[in-house]
Amino acid sequence: MTTKNWLKVILINLAAGLIVISPFLPGPSNRLVNLFYNGGQISGLFGLIVIPFGLIWVIRELMKKKNDNKYQVDIKAIILLTLPLTLFVTASYVSALARNFSRDFAINRTEDLIQSIEKFKEKRGKYPNSLTELTPGFISAIPSPFIMGIKDYYYTNLGDNYHISFQQNVILSFNFEVVTFDPTDNHKADGELKDLYDTGKRHWKYYVYD
Repeated sequence: MTTKNWLKVILINLAAGLIVISPFLPGPSNRLVNLFYNGGQISGLFGLIVIPFGLIWVIRELMKKKNDNKYQVDIKAIILLTLPLTLFVTASYVSALARNFSRDFAINRTEDLIQSIEKFKEKRGKYPNSLTELTPGFISAIPSPFIMGIKDYYYTNLGDNYHISFQQNVILSFNFEVVTFDPTDNHKADGELKDLYDTGKRHWKYYVYD
C-alpha cells in the first residue's frame, strides 16, 4: 500500500475518533455532537463483529503481497480492520479520558461566576434568584462551559445556599454525568445510582444519573 493510502487510513481513523469524542472537546454547544458520540458507541459495539472479517481480509492481502512484491494491499481491507477498532476504543476508553478533560475545563470556567455570586451575597445579603441578576453589576457576562456537548450551567437558589451544575453524556444519552458545585459540600445524587465521585476541585462532585 502506498504512503498516500496509509495517510488516508490514518486521517480517516483520526477524524472518526475526534468526531466520537467531540462532545468533550472545547467549542460552542452543539446538539449534534452527542448524536455522533452515541453513534460511535453503537458502531463500536457492532464493529467488534466486523473486525474478524477485516483481519482475515488483511491477512489475505498480506499473503498476496508476500507472493508478489509489487502487489498493493487493498486500502479497504485496512479500513475495515482499523476503523471499527478505532470507534470501539475511542467510545469505550478514550471518551472517559476526554470526559475528565471536559469536566475540569467546564469547572475552571466557573471561577469568576462563583466569585460574582459571593459578591452579590455580600452586597445584597442574599444569593441571586437567577444568574441574570449578576449582569452587568457583578460580572460582565455569564460564562458558558464552552464544551460542545455541555449545553449550559444550571443555577439553583436554595435560600442560604446554592448549586451550580452541568451535565454531560456517558452512555447513549440515557446515562449522563451530573457535575455539581455545593459550597456547603452537602452533595446528593439523584436517580438510582447514589455514588458520588470527587472531581479534584474544591466543592465540586459528580455522579452518574441512571
